[in-house]
Amino acid sequence: MEADISAFAERVEYAIKPHSIRAFASKIDISEGTLRRILKGEDPKLSIVERIAQVANVDLMWLIQGETASECPQSPIITQPLVKLDEFNEAFVLVPGYHVSVSTGHGAFNDNAQVARHLAFRKKWIDYKNLDKSELAVVFAKGDSMEPTIHNNNTILVDLSDKKLSEGLIYVVRLGEELYAKRLQQYLDGSVRLISDNKEYVEQVVRADELEQLEIIGKVVWIGKDLA
Repeated sequence: MEADISAFAERVEYAIKPHSIRAFASKIDISEGTLRRILKGEDPKLSIVERIAQVANVDLMWLIQGETASECPQSPIITQPLVKLDEFNEAFVLVPGYHVSVSTGHGAFNDNAQVARHLAFRKKWIDYKNLDKSELAVVFAKGDSMEPTIHNNNTILVDLSDKKLSEGLIYVVRLGEELYAKRLQQYLDGSVRLISDNKEYVEQVVRADELEQLEIIGKVVWIGKDLA
């Protein structure tokens, strides 16, 4: 008898067997509570869905889209693709996610960044935002100085082509050998302030004669957040 797993939560439950919820949550590096909320119907970030598919060894498109109950296979493991690759490529853009933590606190040094995974964004949204998919990168926040706008471990989408300073917007910058996500503000004397949304942090000032130490990596155009 074929399983009725037409709902996403049911496919996740099917995929993680025979692991317990706690054990599988540990395997994909999320909390047990987060996995339980997914199993109750909460939509997770795509990066979590990717990890579920990878660790459970199931087809990602099956996990995301599924099939009707009458078409559902006995096992979702690498079966007939439910979405053709060209159809997926028409609808989504895969953006490289780098194994880089961008500090929102006191700075985090990162060297030799490597692509850890790819995150899918809808092509219509990319086009609407007038972004160049080849100039996008995903990094991860570290620290609390940009709260409540950016929380620790949030996903950050950066437009690497936009390095022109616009007052008050959030940029990923390199100051010396450290990476930050901060609001930037330039003053008449040529100095640039790195401003935190968390008012417990004082702003950092880069004087006009120190600007060679400051490199704008790109503008933050999207922030992915967990609800809890």
